[in-house]
Amino acid sequence: MGKRGEIFSTRIFADGGNKTYFLNVKENRYKDIYLNIVESRKTGAGFQRFSIIVFQEDLDGFLIALDRITKAIREHKSDPPSLRAGEGRREYKFALTKRGKPALQITEECKVEGNSRYEKIYVELSVLDMFMKELGRTAPYLTSAGST
Repeated sequence: MGKRGEIFSTRIFADGGNKTYFLNVKENRYKDIYLNIVESRKTGAGFQRFSIIVFQEDLDGFLIALDRITKAIREHKSDPPSLRAGEGRREYKFALTKRGKPALQITEECKVEGNSRYEKIYVELSVLDMFMKELGRTAPYLTSAGST
């Protein structure tokens, strides 16, 4: 296992190297397996990072919703799916943004003790196919890691 519980990691470069997406399969100290999707954007002085967590038990629903929105984008339809997970404590929303460069917006809302935390990642449409391919490469690590 890699540093910080990493089981598998891959990255995708976009926007002329000004943006990087990381797809990390990790294991926490309780042996829970999860997918950590990170968007890192260059800023003037450093980087801005945005991160979404998808737990192993939610992965199938997450991938189905992501596949649906990807197909809708390709077919120029707007049917934004969402997914409730973690006994309703987490919700993932998918939408196409049209401001600036067209992108797939993935929003995670996490509710804990009455408080909500939102995190958003924007996957540029120019790298969406590569993003989906690399995401597909992570899935076996999420399913097999928990059963070893």
